[in-house]
Amino acid sequence: MMFKLKCAIVFLILIIPGLASGQSSLELIVKDSITHETLTGVTIIADSGKLIQNTDINGKAEFKFSDFGNHLIEFKLIGYKQCKKKYKLENGVSESKEVLLSPNQQELEEVTVSVTRTNSRLEDLNTKVEVLGKEEMDEESALVPGSVASILGDLSVITVQRTNLTNGNDAIRMQGLDPRYTQLMRDGIPLYGGFSGSLGVLAIPPLDLKQVEIIKGSSSTLFGAGAIGGLINFISREPADSFSTTFLLNSSTLREYNLNSFTSGKSGKIGFSLFAGYNKKNAADPDHDGFAEVPEVADITLHPRIFWEISRHTTMNAGWMNTVSTRKGGDLYAISNGADSLHPYLINDNTRRNVFDFQLKSEITSHQLLTAKGAWCYFQRKLIEPDLLFEGNQRSGYFEINDLITFNHHQMIAGINYLPSGFTPSGNDSVPLKGFSRNTIGLFFQDNWKISPVVSVESGLRFDATNSANKFLLPRIALFYKPNQQWAIRLAAGSGYKNPDLFEISNPSKSWPQSLPGLKPEHSQSINSDLQFHTLIASKISLQADQAFYFTSITQPFLIVNASDGTTSLINSSDHCISYGTDTYLRMSVDEFELYLGYNHTESHRDSAGVMLNTPFNPKDKFSATIAYDMESKWRTGIEATWMGNQYVYTNRKVPSFWFLAAMVQRNLGRFTFVLNCENLLDYRQSRHEPLINGNLLHPIFSPVWGPVEGRVFNLSVKIIL
Repeated sequence: MMFKLKCAIVFLILIIPGLASGQSSLELIVKDSITHETLTGVTIIADSGKLIQNTDINGKAEFKFSDFGNHLIEFKLIGYKQCKKKYKLENGVSESKEVLLSPNQQELEEVTVSVTRTNSRLEDLNTKVEVLGKEEMDEESALVPGSVASILGDLSVITVQRTNLTNGNDAIRMQGLDPRYTQLMRDGIPLYGGFSGSLGVLAIPPLDLKQVEIIKGSSSTLFGAGAIGGLINFISREPADSFSTTFLLNSSTLREYNLNSFTSGKSGKIGFSLFAGYNKKNAADPDHDGFAEVPEVADITLHPRIFWEISRHTTMNAGWMNTVSTRKGGDLYAISNGADSLHPYLINDNTRRNVFDFQLKSEITSHQLLTAKGAWCYFQRKLIEPDLLFEGNQRSGYFEINDLITFNHHQMIAGINYLPSGFTPSGNDSVPLKGFSRNTIGLFFQDNWKISPVVSVESGLRFDATNSANKFLLPRIALFYKPNQQWAIRLAAGSGYKNPDLFEISNPSKSWPQSLPGLKPEHSQSINSDLQFHTLIASKISLQADQAFYFTSITQPFLIVNASDGTTSLINSSDHCISYGTDTYLRMSVDEFELYLGYNHTESHRDSAGVMLNTPFNPKDKFSATIAYDMESKWRTGIEATWMGNQYVYTNRKVPSFWFLAAMVQRNLGRFTFVLNCENLLDYRQSRHEPLINGNLLHPIFSPVWGPVEGRVFNLSVKIIL
């Protein structure tokens, strides 16, 4: 009996460790293959879904297996290539493995931002930047081939305003502020200001663009005057590795016709690209009042560029863009047959824009990048109205050298830029404004200091001086907190300024002053913040939510004063302009479905002697929604909806709220893509609520445009890739 008891004890002593060792554990530490930073929120799937975990704040996840042998582990994280690894575990052994995930290079190309000069990834920026990538540009090129206004207007924080009924010009409002406070750039160069920004700046064909970068809030520390409400940077397409050509043909029920093409390729160290486009739009009178709500427009654009890899560490590109535009508006009979005594009101508005640009980048060391870039723009405009002739040209340039240095936990950039500009009237027109010139030189410095893996601070300082003896010191600071891959918090504050410019405030007039003496620049202070959440649910639902808050204050705003003798003057007002609000959006994709929901609320007003005047053409409430379905890359369909509410025009007059709907269906057939699109499905028109033209045929008075005027429009396009 005692012998049996001893045997049992010995057996238990031997078997219990074996039972304990029957469970194996595997600790996984997931890192970025480039930066070697730990990645939080990586979805790890073991044994075809039997076990699923997400990495914690330290990039770790631990699995316990009751069986030993081979185990298949799958790793998934947005922005990184999915990978699978097989681990062989021994019985009762605990192991720790490091896993490196490679960034998805194709995705990173779409979200690499150049406007901040550091070419950083979107999710690593202290400054909140919205990016419309190549996929959006490709889609928009077939929906609205002649302009980027439509795709920008889809964002809740942006309002595209029709500023002139006779020439069809559009302008952008951000965060409730006047269009002159939004700075527009092409390839990081601000050349759309002043006279050159007075007409047609949004008539940029999307087929010529790689992406659009949008900074909400003050960015004057980065690029100087003008970027008070926000900044939009249009990035040109670059050549493909192999030779390719894309043709796009479009026709609409509004009798608009487009023929665009983009050709590019590389041979050795030389690459090239060429965009050529023609846009023709016939005049239309949807409300049958005798005047054209849609002017007659003809645009021709050529944009060749060349790219040269000088050495392994030095690259250069240069280009020339030429755009010629003719516009006719006013009396529909006069547009078609010429003006006469019964139909005298005919507007001819013609422009020509020539831009030469270059950029040189040299990687001095692996931690230092030297960049030199510049552009020269020559813009001409001739406006002929029944009682007005206005003609002039503007010469403007931008030249910059900056040095980007990375060391330890700092990314520092310092540089200098020079902006010459000047306006010269023809001398034969009826506008009394004389020629003038303005030269600005700026010094800037910016430091992005990564204090810890989850906290960074970006501080910047700019000093600008002009030939009019004005000097500006513009500080800026931005805080970035990213505790894991899902959450990010940004807070930024900065100052800005805006030089006086009659072209951005008023249409050409005989009552214009000869010069603008004694005017002081406008000054601004702003604060922007946002909270961002990004996650992957059940390995297939991508969810991104963003909540932003903003505040801007402008002192010494410019104000147009019309005197009793008929003259016009521009003064610095003692009023105070304030804009503040929230911007909320949600993006979600599930398999073939994509969803965007956005809501913006903005309070923007001018405090005039204690009386609050609403900023004209600012919808206090804007809701945007987009849903798209992609079926096996053959069919794609989508619906967009925008609601504009609580909008005011001049004299604090409130106008009706309205819905704007659009829908499209796309069919891919090999090298051919067909798109049927409809804008303004509900056929909403401002003219159904009030007349667009008052007065008579001889002396028409145009109402301010606050809603759609074209009515419902269908268009059919075909894209051919060779």
